Amino acid sequence: MTHSGCLYRNPAYPSWGAVGGPVVRMRSRYVMAVVLGCMVFSPLVAQELPNTKELGRAAVEYRDDAVHLVAAYYYSQLNHEIRWLLVETALTTEARTTIPREAFRLMTPTGVEITLASQERFFRETEQTRLLLQNAASVRHNVRSYFNRRPRVEPLRFFSLPPGPLVQSDVRVDRFRVVTGDLFFEAPTGTWGQGVYTLVLDHEGTHAAVPIDLR
Repeated sequence: MTHSGCLYRNPAYPSWGAVGGPVVRMRSRYVMAVVLGCMVFSPLVAQELPNTKELGRAAVEYRDDAVHLVAAYYYSQLNHEIRWLLVETALTTEARTTIPREAFRLMTPTGVEITLASQERFFRETEQTRLLLQNAASVRHNVRSYFNRRPRVEPLRFFSLPPGPLVQSDVRVDRFRVVTGDLFFEAPTGTWGQGVYTLVLDHEGTHAAVPIDLR
């Protein structure tokens, strides 16, 4: 599905095309409706997203007949005055599908759409991203534990610190396997404000959206 909107080049990234800064699509500052299959939501009322369930202070589940997704963000919920936002994710689908990294994005409370950070940016900011992962280690959430009936577990590896393994550009998923890994978003302004954001998965017949409440 293609959503209308214009690309915005953040002044913080003068060489955006080469450096790989976050892609930001400017939306209406008022109520914006996004249609994901049969699902319609506004980021201004993200806490009312359908098929979602709170699993804890900073853990949320989306589940319907086609998709099961769990996201956790315990560290970033209270520590978001930095450039990087961490969302631990686990995902499975009923139908076999290949999901590209471009299928994940984050919508701000005012309707600005932000893509996943690039691996290039993640690598360039190794000092900050490594520190983020170190600080978040003590509050990690076992998102895999909500998929006990799935016998096969595979990594969702869109990001890797040196000298880690090669990253993926997409991931295969179906009813027999769960993929799990970290998603990273980079704030266009260098920091994340408080409010309810929306993590969106949107690729062909695979659609899900969960609220990300930064306090």
